Amino acid sequence: MKKSPLVVVGSGLAGLLVARLTAEYQPVTLITKNTLYDSNTWYSQGGIAAVWSDEDSVELHSRDTVVAGDGLCDLKAVKVLSNHSRTAIEQLMQLGVQFDTDSTQQPSLGLEGAHSIHRILHAGGDATGEEIQRALVESVSEHPNIEILEHTLATEIQTNELGVTGVQCYHFAAQNSTTLASQQIVLATGGAGQLFCHTSNPEGATGDGVILAYQAGAELADLEFYQFHPTALNLPDAPNFLISEALRGEGAILRNQAGVSFMEDIHPQKDLAPRNIVSQAIANEMSHQDGKSVYLDCTSIAANQLTQRFPTIFKNCLKYGVDICNEWIPVTPVAHYMIGGVVTDLYGRTNVPGLYACGEVARTGVHGANRLASNSLLEASVFSIRVSQVLKKDFLSHLQWPNSYEPLGPEITSKKSKVHIVQNHLTEAEFRKQMWELVGLIRNEQSLLKMNTLLGEPSLPDAFPSSKQEFELDVMKVLGKLITESALERRESRGAHFREDFPHALTNQVNSIKKRIDHPFL
Repeated sequence: MKKSPLVVVGSGLAGLLVARLTAEYQPVTLITKNTLYDSNTWYSQGGIAAVWSDEDSVELHSRDTVVAGDGLCDLKAVKVLSNHSRTAIEQLMQLGVQFDTDSTQQPSLGLEGAHSIHRILHAGGDATGEEIQRALVESVSEHPNIEILEHTLATEIQTNELGVTGVQCYHFAAQNSTTLASQQIVLATGGAGQLFCHTSNPEGATGDGVILAYQAGAELADLEFYQFHPTALNLPDAPNFLISEALRGEGAILRNQAGVSFMEDIHPQKDLAPRNIVSQAIANEMSHQDGKSVYLDCTSIAANQLTQRFPTIFKNCLKYGVDICNEWIPVTPVAHYMIGGVVTDLYGRTNVPGLYACGEVARTGVHGANRLASNSLLEASVFSIRVSQVLKKDFLSHLQWPNSYEPLGPEITSKKSKVHIVQNHLTEAEFRKQMWELVGLIRNEQSLLKMNTLLGEPSLPDAFPSSKQEFELDVMKVLGKLITESALERRESRGAHFREDFPHALTNQVNSIKKRIDHPFL
């Protein structure tokens, strides 16, 4: 057994930033199941939202966030996000992140869906996440107070009656398990897009942190709200490479097979409507044309502007035979961002003493039922900074939580579905395909009950797995079960959760909370 004052699990923006800032006053062990460069952050194209220009304001950004969140945003969390957005950007700059600038050497600001003003900072045109990851990896790697363990899988959060005591780890190279003893553990493990067969997420995004926290007794919330990005490349034998929303901010238009611009009659903001609206509109168009792609038409944008502002998209599309300067891009919605997750307070604390969460794995309350574009990197930055600020205070006060901590919403008791439970033999490919078809963008009671039946009673992941693949599949099945049950419980359509059998939003809805001890299949 090895002791560490702080263990950070995950190497995206959230994990790297917490590790780097906390290392200023104590040793940190940073573990990641792949390499430091494998994360959702790396693939983030559009940018990071912030209140930066004189024309913008905290109130305006907050309003846009709340409107996109469709009635379920935690207003205190939104205020924290917007108030601290500029400070978070400045912190990233201090650590070496180089954002694109305009002629006055100020950050150039882009426009994305559901934003009322240009406020999206970007880097390398459409390589913002790559630049952030580069700078933070370099900063973390150079710090003498940070021990980095790559190819190391966290398999269990260990606890006692006082809180966390350590984390069980499996090392791929040595093929053995060890325990890192620690009274403070930060989960920054990212999202879970790999639950679905069509996703913009990398292979490692399997939802590990959510289930690690769940096993440890942490509360989860809002799992039914999984955001599907409207536009990813849709070609045979090509990956679902993300086609940034920023293209539509520059003037690109969605068209159906007949060439008709279909968003004009659906929403006042047309092609820049909130992501859930655009995704559902695309899904409807595709269903009306036998599943064939819709297209993103960028040809009205000057060729030099396209290649300079979106070099990554241009090169990747050209690789698969699409010249975006002269041809329409075939696109489809894909699973993109996990809105729900591990419930935290405004400093990343969970209800388990010593366990923190930040980034996509956390449910801070900022996003409500639907995330505003480019608020993800901002949320990860703002709340990771706040986690790093409070870790020292909590450690010195022996992890006594302030009396102000309360779960962010009433509990909705989980219900067993009245269907025959079968033994779960789904392979990974079958599981991901069924999740896409039955619990994807458009849901109904019949499809959700069918998935519930297919999953049966999934086994919790073993702390001593025989392989990474076995552990990840067990994690995904348990999380898939939780998402399916949450979607069954919410008998309305709200934000990123669309039920065709309950197409309208209800009034006075609340956030859904799931607790480990109350769940029927544990």
